[in-house]
Amino acid sequence: MNKITKLTTVGLLVIGGSVVAVPAYAADLTCTDDLGSQTVSGNLLVPAGADCVLGGATVEGDIVVEEGGWLDATSVTVTGDVIATDAYGVSLDGTSVEGDISAYSADTTVGFLYVNDLRVGGSVEAGGIDVEVVDSAITGSLLTQQANYVDVVRTSVGGDVSIDRSGWGVSMTGAVVQGDVTVSGSSRDVLIGATADGGSDAFANTIGGGLSLTGNSANLRVANTTVYGALALDANTPGAIFGAGVRAGSTTGDYTGEAPTAPPTGDQSIAVTVPAQGSGELTWSIEGTSRLVDLGVAEQELDHFHAEGEIIPIRIQDTRAGNPGWSLTAQVSDFTAGGEQVSSKYLGWTPEVLENAGDAIAGAPVPSGFDEGEGLSVARTLASANEGHARGSSLVGADLDLKLPLETPRGTYTATVTLTALS
Repeated sequence: MNKITKLTTVGLLVIGGSVVAVPAYAADLTCTDDLGSQTVSGNLLVPAGADCVLGGATVEGDIVVEEGGWLDATSVTVTGDVIATDAYGVSLDGTSVEGDISAYSADTTVGFLYVNDLRVGGSVEAGGIDVEVVDSAITGSLLTQQANYVDVVRTSVGGDVSIDRSGWGVSMTGAVVQGDVTVSGSSRDVLIGATADGGSDAFANTIGGGLSLTGNSANLRVANTTVYGALALDANTPGAIFGAGVRAGSTTGDYTGEAPTAPPTGDQSIAVTVPAQGSGELTWSIEGTSRLVDLGVAEQELDHFHAEGEIIPIRIQDTRAGNPGWSLTAQVSDFTAGGEQVSSKYLGWTPEVLENAGDAIAGAPVPSGFDEGEGLSVARTLASANEGHARGSSLVGADLDLKLPLETPRGTYTATVTLTALS
């Protein structure tokens, strides 16, 4: 992976940046565009047929999506409910909805509700649409009626789960449900902790109450699921097929395959789902509020002008799987002042590691080209880390050393430094 970023310098070395104030909108805002990271002091309405995009926003009320509207929300905090009726779709990817989520469409409408990495303070209800709930936590219950399909993946539910008449199937894997689970009337595959051929899914289900499977009319598979209450089967055609890892307090009804075993006994049980490690990324950021490195006025010495300073420290974080090695290099353009140009080879540095939770190694010192070599006019390593390094962040900096020939024309010079992350 190569990540290259150019940073403008001012006053010898300036790393460009800006601070933008985030405005607060008035109550009851209508959204028909990309609002980005905003604070809405009231309800947010997505009118009929409109598209609303939110990123990092806070809504201090409800979000209402009207017919044909589309809500695409990422890292959003909602203090009220999210309500959608005959909407084109609702996508909520983090962070939290303190109230309920309700998304229903008529039989003639095709819509969706995608919930990912979300904390829901209330319940989730949906009908007549595609439903996907992934890597989320629902304090209340989850109810769907006549949904096209329902996927519940690595999700915790504090209440009950009821999935009724799902026309295109049901998949539940990695679910932790405090209450009861009921799946009824589905006309496509119902896969509870199982693959379509009956194998065990990688993520097990844990159900604190009972599991009821009733009136389903397609491939019905159960595996890798613990039911602390009763597992009840009734009027499923064809009958349920149990794979490995099914445990239940009691079992009634017809099934084939492996017989369930008893769940663990004890005063309490603990369940946790560990997802696959994410791919992660190698990132760096400039520390501090000032982006200016000012070397001041160069002082004349015997045979050169001399100036010193320090770069703004840079924090490096590597969260990639396997902790591969990395390096961060820098190269500086020639300095210019008006029509004058001076080679950046006259700028050298001595890198240093200021904080080292990520096993960073400082790059080798580079002398000013006035003494020897090409200085920072060619790419130089600021810091690196070996394969297998710790996953913490490191803070790196460098002392700058500028030596210019006495014949350098007077002026205030600027340049550009390019940082490149390599792996």
